[in-house]
Amino acid sequence: MLSDYEKQVFHYIEDNRDPMIRFLQELVAIDTQTPPGLNYDKVCELLDNKYSSLDCETSIHETTEKYMELSGADALGLEGPRSNIVAVYEGSGGGPTLHISAHTDTAAIQGEGWTVFPLGGKVTQDTPYEKSIHDKGGGYIWGRGVADDKGELAAMTLALEAIEKSGIDLKGDLILTGNCDEEIGGVAGLGYIIREGIVEADMGIQLDGGLTGIGLAAMGRTRFHLETHGVSYHGQVPILGVNAIEKMSKLNMALNDYWRNVLLKRRVPVPGIDLGEALRERGITDLTAMLNIGTVRGGVQGATVPDHCSQEILRGMVPGETFQKVFDEFKAVLDGVKATDSDLDYSLDVINYREGYVVSADDPYALSCQGIIEEATGKKLPFTGTLASTDMNYQVVDGGMPCVNFGVGGTYSRGHKQDENASIDEIIECSKAVALIIMRKIGVI
Repeated sequence: MLSDYEKQVFHYIEDNRDPMIRFLQELVAIDTQTPPGLNYDKVCELLDNKYSSLDCETSIHETTEKYMELSGADALGLEGPRSNIVAVYEGSGGGPTLHISAHTDTAAIQGEGWTVFPLGGKVTQDTPYEKSIHDKGGGYIWGRGVADDKGELAAMTLALEAIEKSGIDLKGDLILTGNCDEEIGGVAGLGYIIREGIVEADMGIQLDGGLTGIGLAAMGRTRFHLETHGVSYHGQVPILGVNAIEKMSKLNMALNDYWRNVLLKRRVPVPGIDLGEALRERGITDLTAMLNIGTVRGGVQGATVPDHCSQEILRGMVPGETFQKVFDEFKAVLDGVKATDSDLDYSLDVINYREGYVVSADDPYALSCQGIIEEATGKKLPFTGTLASTDMNYQVVDGGMPCVNFGVGGTYSRGHKQDENASIDEIIECSKAVALIIMRKIGVI
């Protein structure tokens, strides 16, 4: 049952829908699609002004050249400063530290197919698409990032504002971060903040998902850049050249065999955690190693033997797989082909990586957060997992903290697609859930 001061916080959240929408519109208006990832400094300045007004000690951290290289900045075409904001709302002492993270970057904006301006933050009463299960008639907001992940930024900001404006004193410290580059691996964002010890906490929340489930498990991933090198010659005399595309085809046949006959058998059970209906229909209920050849580029024309071919490959890593193990195994597959072909010449580079995690469905922190979210929203959310990866990887793997993942959006919100949208009621419900977890887990004086 909610206490009087918790009800007061909830009332503040409800009463401040319109200011929250205006703040979210300001966030959406700043174009932070990545790559290239411009304007992180601008969005951090906006957040800095907001958090400073809420009695937070704020700092903006620009990632170092080392982390730019680890991000694969050149391969991904990254531009602009990699700014990350850290806001600390200090408690009186005696309570644990809670870290809540949301990312400031967005997916790319498609050039065609939008029916609304993607940086406009338009508000409508209804939607022609699927509705949120939290829709109570409060309308929808439209634009790139409203669900992934600027709606979450607005929700956590409103949660802190409601606590601060209600005059509630916390025992423990609350750390809020707005971090960059999650969509491309987060190495220069939360990876930098956590690995360099800028943020340390006893527990965490990753706001990057939906309000239909609580994420406890995710894959890691390594992004490879593979090149084959050949010898150009006239296309009608190919026997005197070395065809780089042909050599890449040999490697791809081996990689496909490796994926289908080795990786798909490498599974990590996640009891009590649902990976979704679509995967269940394909017989996958465990986190499962994967491989995807995402791009292939090579050749200049049909009458010339191509002397170069390149491609990007994503290797999905199950929890427990380390980067070094994955790299060595991947290279062994390539070397096995090279051993049978003296003309095969390849080079392999790593763009970036992050490792996977599982938080047990029996974890006390996860169970308590599930109960708190149910009390805040009236809905008991199941524990879920994903074959993708999120910035929560850094909180769990590198930060060593128990953590849960939820947020705004889901299938209805068209994340990464044209006409991304978010239910305003759902943003409000997310904010209530965040506020209640803060008060219950950090402690109130």
